[in-house]
Amino acid sequence: MVDELLRRGSQVTVVDDMSNGSLENLRATLHDITVIEEDISKDGFDVEGDFDVVFHLATHPRSFSLTDPYRNLEVNANGMLNILELAKRKNSRVVYTSNSGIYGEPKFLPINESHPDDPTTPYDATKLIGEHLAKIYHRIHGVPSVTFRLATVYGERQKVNEKLKWKPVVAEFVDKVLHGEAPTVFGDGNQTRDFVYVKDVVKGLILGAKSESANGEVMLLSTGRETSINQMLSLIIKVTGRDVPARFGPPSPGDIRRMVYSFGKAKRLVGYEPDYPLERGLERYVAWCRETSAEKKP
Repeated sequence: MVDELLRRGSQVTVVDDMSNGSLENLRATLHDITVIEEDISKDGFDVEGDFDVVFHLATHPRSFSLTDPYRNLEVNANGMLNILELAKRKNSRVVYTSNSGIYGEPKFLPINESHPDDPTTPYDATKLIGEHLAKIYHRIHGVPSVTFRLATVYGERQKVNEKLKWKPVVAEFVDKVLHGEAPTVFGDGNQTRDFVYVKDVVKGLILGAKSESANGEVMLLSTGRETSINQMLSLIIKVTGRDVPARFGPPSPGDIRRMVYSFGKAKRLVGYEPDYPLERGLERYVAWCRETSAEKKP
């Protein structure tokens, strides 16, 4: 996101508490941006300056929400409230990244925005609270906003965080396979996801920020392609050239069996279409993982 905004000539301020991020991710752009290390959920949160758009990407991850629901609520609900108050003071537009898991187990496929909401974890519930807060601030205070429910995002700079026990499935599997270790598939591996590459997500968010017709809307950013965990692992094995057999563990609590989402509304309102099929995105991500691993060697 930062790279693309700078490429387009924007002035960029990054706010992050660095609990699951790193300045290393911004190494190439640090001299061109302002970085503020701050927790968006704290009382009295504020940022100096004026901003046309606030891209609200901060979250407390889904995988923690059953073990630490209070922190989940603080970051995802209080944090959203603080962002909206900031936007009200600064006359900013808010682009909010929400979660496609809010739909729960599908009543029909592909899921679109008419599908009923059925949150299955505290994370899903707190992201939905954020969406309702955005609608309220838009209606009562005139804060312009657009919400994107994201499919399963992967791509460069996504890393396993052992300290936090944050293990996005693509990052976890690629890391294990590249090191010759067996990845653990939770459940039978036939559960499916809609894997969307990070550059496609960035493109969609920026299109939403520029579009007046998107104001107040909730849209899905996805690929419309359903891929099982087993299929994704097979693709990683193909791309890396390393055939590492998987281990199987119990299903994860609150896991959703099938995920595939229509991006039709985002295409219609903001002109979004994904550019990166899964294999191409994995090729780029694996290349980045290998490059960063080589940089760490003496």
